[in-house]
Amino acid sequence: MLTIPQPDLDILDFNVLEPRPFDDACITIGNFDGVHLGHQAIIKRMVQEAHRATRPVRVITFYPNPYVFFTNAAEAYYLSTPGEKQRQLLSLGVDQVITFKFDEDFAELIPETFLVQLKQSFGLGVLVVGQDFALGANRQGTIPVLKQIGRAHAFTVKTIPFIDLGGIQLSSTQIRQYLDRGEVDRAAELLGRLYAVTGEVVHGSSRGAQIGVPTANLAHWPGKKLPAVGVYATRVNLPGGVFQGITNVGFRPTFEDQAQANVEVYILNFSQNIYGQVIRLDFIQKIRDEQKFTGVDAFLAQIERDKETAKRIFEHDESKTNLPSQP
Repeated sequence: MLTIPQPDLDILDFNVLEPRPFDDACITIGNFDGVHLGHQAIIKRMVQEAHRATRPVRVITFYPNPYVFFTNAAEAYYLSTPGEKQRQLLSLGVDQVITFKFDEDFAELIPETFLVQLKQSFGLGVLVVGQDFALGANRQGTIPVLKQIGRAHAFTVKTIPFIDLGGIQLSSTQIRQYLDRGEVDRAAELLGRLYAVTGEVVHGSSRGAQIGVPTANLAHWPGKKLPAVGVYATRVNLPGGVFQGITNVGFRPTFEDQAQANVEVYILNFSQNIYGQVIRLDFIQKIRDEQKFTGVDAFLAQIERDKETAKRIFEHDESKTNLPSQP
């Protein structure tokens, strides 16, 4: 049976909603995984129009992702944790993000039941969806069906046309494919920000410190998709500032050959104790594949080469290093 990672925010159970005063809200519905440039363009336009009409903007999303729920996908899937997604959407001017628990009961809801409840509990006045949107099991809630429901229950349905961002193919699936190839710079182009992984610094084997290359091991949310196994130039965001780092995503075959990939970062020109601190790694560019070395000397020689490569990335590719971080 699929084990679903615990989310980093409270997930709302649709069955326990209660009526509340109506406030004529503008609401959109979707997965919004990663909140990429396409999502951002839609949300910004929606916020601009809704606030001009003094309507609050609410985003309805789900956890787990319906794809994960229906396919029992066991691999780490999400481009954003639920908490990251909420912060990313709020940073665009959204007034409230509601994340519903997606389970068998929720999956069986008919569109009318769902939308009437949104009207009663969240003041649905205008439903904003894309032109290819469909709601509910078997995509039965097509745009004509939604408009019919809206006429019966006094809310309007507005469709947003495809937003052309220079012919770029924008999708969460495409971003996952880039990450699977280690192309974190290409993923950043679609996200409009560097891809990031956040976690608490925990104790590892301390082997790196023993050979003069101390690394910080990250305990990250297990549902978060990692870039492909390899070594990356990363921006390291600590409570005390931002530093340059070299991050390994992989199995440490030279010393341990672990069963599961881990994330560890060597922070350049840094020697503080940061165990227990939560840090964020912004992935800038892949340096190389993970390798198994013949011994410590060969490993240390490669680390020196990695440092030089990382420094060139940090110094000479401002288009990548100056991309914003996630909210």
